[in-house]
Amino acid sequence: MIPSAPVSDPSAVQDLQSLISDSVAAPIAAWLAEAGVEEPPQLAAPTVEGPDLAMPCHKYARVFRQRPQSIAEQAAALAETGELVLKAEAVNGFLNLWLDWSALAPRVVAWATQSAAAVGQGDGLQGQKIVIEYSSPNTNKPQHLGHCRNNLLGQTVGTLLEAAGAEVKRVNLVNDRGIHICKSMVAYARLGEGATPESTGKKGDHFVGDYYVRFAKALAEEYAAAFPEGTADAPTQAEFFNGASVWGAAARDMLLRWEANDPEVRALWTLMNSWCEAGFWETYERMGVGFDGIDRESGTYLLGRKIVEDGLKSGIFELDPKGTGAVVFDQSRIGLEGHKVVLRADGTSLYITQDLGTAMMRWARDGFDRGVYVVGNEQDHYFRVLFGILASVEPKLEGRLVHRSYGMVELTTGKMKSREGTVVDADDLMDDLRDMVLEASVSESRWDGVSEDDQRARAEAIGMAGLKFFLLKFNPERNFIFDKANSIDIRGETGPYCQYAHARAAKLLDKVGPAVAGVTPDWSALHNDPSRNVMQALLAIPRATRQAADDMDPSLVTRATYDLAKSWASFYNHPDCRVMGAPPAEAAARVALGRAVQRSLAGLLALLGIEALTEM
Repeated sequence: MIPSAPVSDPSAVQDLQSLISDSVAAPIAAWLAEAGVEEPPQLAAPTVEGPDLAMPCHKYARVFRQRPQSIAEQAAALAETGELVLKAEAVNGFLNLWLDWSALAPRVVAWATQSAAAVGQGDGLQGQKIVIEYSSPNTNKPQHLGHCRNNLLGQTVGTLLEAAGAEVKRVNLVNDRGIHICKSMVAYARLGEGATPESTGKKGDHFVGDYYVRFAKALAEEYAAAFPEGTADAPTQAEFFNGASVWGAAARDMLLRWEANDPEVRALWTLMNSWCEAGFWETYERMGVGFDGIDRESGTYLLGRKIVEDGLKSGIFELDPKGTGAVVFDQSRIGLEGHKVVLRADGTSLYITQDLGTAMMRWARDGFDRGVYVVGNEQDHYFRVLFGILASVEPKLEGRLVHRSYGMVELTTGKMKSREGTVVDADDLMDDLRDMVLEASVSESRWDGVSEDDQRARAEAIGMAGLKFFLLKFNPERNFIFDKANSIDIRGETGPYCQYAHARAAKLLDKVGPAVAGVTPDWSALHNDPSRNVMQALLAIPRATRQAADDMDPSLVTRATYDLAKSWASFYNHPDCRVMGAPPAEAAARVALGRAVQRSLAGLLALLGIEALTEM
């Protein structure tokens, strides 16, 4: 129940919106209980514009043996006895309620300026231990736009889970071995001529990635020479790679020598991986992405191979019925058809081999309640199989593993292909966004008098806000096209728009706050639609952030952030909500609301990894 005075300890309140709804519904709940209705009434946001809360009364017709409209009229009369209800109406069997925002304002403002829930913090996942894996780059190329979505989705989901009270361990599984890594190694060994990132002035991951592209180009040229266009019965390029190709044979031989611990191959592998990983960490730092632990495929594939070998003896796995010599898992055990190869006939490992080893290592090391894998939706089937195999190996893992699947992101120019060198590198993309913001701001003379270093830092923060918000604002399952210009548009549903709303609130507090310090607010100044919309956006934050953590869906937070920013912009520009020149008591109330908005916007932006600027 909401007390008549402001909440005595607003910091202790998690969901003020629910308390308000329960308080308004209390007289109706008592009436229904007397009639034998056990379920409490559910007041919710109406589907029509105008009322603050609504409730259909049709389901009570059998209880009272009356028309829904008559029941709604009785409920309206009861609701109007509450101090927080300004008006109640019965329309076509629906109860519509208008709240007294003058009475609610001091409670909402006190709560929003003190409660952890108003900045997205809660305790719904208290006691849960969650390990979340994301990024998982290959050490043969730099990260690109697709990695950006993975990195930011994983980082933000981890933050939301922590905000909900969970103990979260972020891990990165670096894919540092395998045939794809050997391709760039072979190309460098044949074509590198001793070059280094330092000698070429290239970032390490970009340097290594060039050789991955060069391998693909050399293979394509070899294939074209062996099978000119129109050649009958020509194999596919993949078949050629695994057959007659000289380049393919070199890569396969490199992998075998690596697994045999050949000193020369291992030395080259260590050197090139060190170059690539050094570049990764620069990208992560700039992106605001971090990890509590780094696992490497090279450190788990042997454990995976042992799990397969032990499982072969115990009957979990079997030799391929087709006689290939590979070790397989019969997928009929998990309701699927066919067999999944878990170890090649030559004894070398596959992705799934090391994934088995990594999962079992983490289970022994971390003892998690949930293990979350942030990986694109092209791997949906793979994870269904992996989780099924893991549950067969360790039954305690049944139901603990989650694939946070997500859709693909493309550019307006179409799909990206690493091996063809047509990707947009994450570093180049971040540079482009920063430079676009800088160019626009300078040309519009927005930052006159600001030092070049500060301009550059501000442009970096705005560009990163554009990237993060755009990549997070879509439900993870959706595919979408990334539009650079749209992402940094200060007038759209973007990170910079939300940053600007925060900066406006900060500016208001800086200019007017001291002048009204100590003035008793006139809360009736907030009884208008723009003020109400701001307060409703504030009250919606706990449910949005709680649901975002439960669903591992940051788009719910971007929506709550944008809704608050948009309502604040409407308030800020509305003539009935002016602060400058308003009577001190009215100005004090509006400044208090602005302080609440600034705090909540800063908290929401922090959940998204976005810097809350005070000047734009």
